[in-house]
Amino acid sequence: MKTRELQDPAASAFVTEMVGRNKNVLEIGPGPGAITRILQSLGKCRVTGVELDEEAIRKLKPYCSKIIQADLNTIDWTQLLTEIGHFDVVVAADVLEHLYDPWMVLQKMVAFLNPQGYLVISLPHAGHAGIMSSLINGDLEYREDRLLDRTHLRFFGLKNIESLFAQAGLKIIEARYVSKAPEETELASSWSQLPFPMRDVIMHGAYSQIYQVVVKAAPLHHPADAVPLVPPVPEFRKRPSTSNPNVAAIRLEEASSQANDKRLGDKSQNAAVTPSIQPSRNLPTDPRLIAFYLPQFHPIPENDRWWGKGFTEWTNVTKAEPLFEGHLQPHLPTDFGFYDLRVRQTRREQIKVAKQYGVDGFCYHYYWFSGKRILNLPVDDMLADPESDMPFCLCWANENWTRRWDGADQEVLIVQKYLPDDDLNFIKSLVPFFQDKRYIRVDGKLYFIVYQPQQLPDPVKTVAVWREYCRSIGLGEIHICAALTHGNEDYAQFGFDSGVEFPPHNLKIANINDQVEFHEMFIGNLMQFSSIAQSYLDRVYDNAHVFKTVFPSWDNTARTKERALIVLNGTPENYEYWLASTIDQTRQTGKADELVFINAWNEWAEGCHLEPDRWFGHRFLQATLNAKTGVRRFSTFPHFSAPHYRTPSITIGAHLTFREAISSTVKYYLQLKVRDLKIAVNQSSAPHHRTPSITIDAHLTFREAISSTVKYYLQLKVRDLKIAVNQRRWLRSLLLPFVRTARTLGARI
Repeated sequence: MKTRELQDPAASAFVTEMVGRNKNVLEIGPGPGAITRILQSLGKCRVTGVELDEEAIRKLKPYCSKIIQADLNTIDWTQLLTEIGHFDVVVAADVLEHLYDPWMVLQKMVAFLNPQGYLVISLPHAGHAGIMSSLINGDLEYREDRLLDRTHLRFFGLKNIESLFAQAGLKIIEARYVSKAPEETELASSWSQLPFPMRDVIMHGAYSQIYQVVVKAAPLHHPADAVPLVPPVPEFRKRPSTSNPNVAAIRLEEASSQANDKRLGDKSQNAAVTPSIQPSRNLPTDPRLIAFYLPQFHPIPENDRWWGKGFTEWTNVTKAEPLFEGHLQPHLPTDFGFYDLRVRQTRREQIKVAKQYGVDGFCYHYYWFSGKRILNLPVDDMLADPESDMPFCLCWANENWTRRWDGADQEVLIVQKYLPDDDLNFIKSLVPFFQDKRYIRVDGKLYFIVYQPQQLPDPVKTVAVWREYCRSIGLGEIHICAALTHGNEDYAQFGFDSGVEFPPHNLKIANINDQVEFHEMFIGNLMQFSSIAQSYLDRVYDNAHVFKTVFPSWDNTARTKERALIVLNGTPENYEYWLASTIDQTRQTGKADELVFINAWNEWAEGCHLEPDRWFGHRFLQATLNAKTGVRRFSTFPHFSAPHYRTPSITIGAHLTFREAISSTVKYYLQLKVRDLKIAVNQSSAPHHRTPSITIDAHLTFREAISSTVKYYLQLKVRDLKIAVNQRRWLRSLLLPFVRTARTLGARI
């Protein structure tokens, strides 16, 4: 038997995390040592290896205290290990599937555990959608590695894995899953050959995207509680009042029909099921899906002056760092890369993909300041390009630009002046867009949004000017929509026609900051996706016409760092349920020509985008298509867990000297105290007032501790000086040119 390296880095991370630090480890089948190296160097573990392949043994020698050459497919392999003793952890990563009798081998592994020991095992999941598509296509082609590795002798579904451990007298005490959409695996070509209805049927399964399973298991006497590997799945019920009751039967019939046509070699049918298919709306009450679009991803002179030469949104995105364990940052793009929106072909590709996955239009943010337009190049070029064939509307982002990204909210970069002629001049600036045949209408009326209507000096007068001008030049009636932002939930008071939700604005739920251990002081808000989404699903407004909005995820750490709003569990599955439920709610109203908004297509620095990224690939796009086409895979939000505090632990064994044991114990309790101090600081920090703090602990030398303390008090004095200057407007005005010059020079350096 020749074992191989673990194929997925996520599974490797799960394995090493479950093993822990400072453990005495027996690693079965380590291969070239991908996990061994991490356990030995970062985990400070003492590793004994059992491996058959001589080349792998040569590579393992620097990382193992002992290596035993053995073939697990022989009956007497354990006799070679009689002298090695017992271990804290036995690891077998992607090994059991290569064996003739994995059940017997697993039982024998238990004998090498110490009384409180446990096993960490990873296995590929044979129930993945990619394997199912290969079976349906009649092409179960084995490969050099991954799910259909040609050396695999055994295949396991989740229930089979549970049975495997139960038969060995073990209980599963922790389980982690590596999930991959089939189009992101080595079986993507097989998946793409299936008709879309057949794909829907497969993806309806709760475990169809589980690619690999990592299990922590222990003997039955172990004090930890057992956990089910296959949790009970709520029975799927399609809401009959919100969709055609025959849709499910029709989809199954289509899937069967198209699969039969494929087997008969109907080439025209095969061509019709390529991934470029654009779904159509089936019912008059089906809403159009409109995604907000940020035209910021290109350099402009203003940003060069304010933030440094070459600044774009990508500048913030790439600098984001995780603030706690399990925090998915940074968000980095895949398919489109770090694009420049001055490039017309990029925007055409975005439109192509958006339409492919069910997005019906873009709502471009429009920046207009008393006649000065900013970030207008992509929108203007879209208007001039007939091949940018995506319906669109505009949202006037009528707010001041400040330095709030770096905490200086009071420093205004460009202001909305609302001059006497601004009402007329603004609506005139929209005329070229209104005259375009692609411009979105609602009930036959040109539709546009105002982000902050409450900032307009006299909104009733303003909308009257806008309406009268559009009538006077023959554009007809316009539909003016108020974004429900910054506490505003009443569009009628402004004389507007409708409102549109703008999550995460107007949140009415508490944060869960106390449930997470942050790496540093955090003064923002951590919230659960399901709580936010459900609060929007439950909202009822006094006024009759409010367009619903969802977001795929939200995390503006890239912009605001420790002041961020972070939404936990912003996963494609949670988003799919929110969007599907919102579509169903909208259909229930019985109104035609409805819109549902998605915030957003490409708000990368807000952690809020449908565009593919390195965390989830195309899954947010696929979730959009699922929700739009009537696929209803979930009866509630599937993901709602929070990262748990990890209480550090140590193992004191005979291999340590007395001095080392005492030293380890002292360091352990110091870690606990430092952790408790950080938690206390985080829980007492209020979002409206930031008091910097430092942590002095045992890892600092006396000189480093004194230096940190001096720097801390200098920072306090600088902060107090800034506050004093900002409170004296004449002094601030005098010093501001010098500050800007210094920042510009600093950016250039």
